[in-house]
Amino acid sequence: MEAVIEYAMQTPDGAWRVEVVKRGRSRWYRIRHGDNELDWLSIAAVHRVLGDAGIDLADLVEAGGPANPAPPGDAQHGVA
Repeated sequence: MEAVIEYAMQTPDGAWRVEVVKRGRSRWYRIRHGDNELDWLSIAAVHRVLGDAGIDLADLVEAGGPANPAPPGDAQHGVA
């Protein structure tokens, strides 16, 4: 079963992107910033990472389209 991005939001400049990802019954968050990707995050971890970067979740806007889409079958992993 392949992971699906259900929703994405980003900073107005597009530098930071937060995705809500779902695979089967599992749902988690992913943060993308430049070449960095943090995957399998809880909402608390998203708050912490963005807060440490000086970003408030309230400042995020809806994102349009995928960011750095992976080729089919390419696994993407990160750590929080």
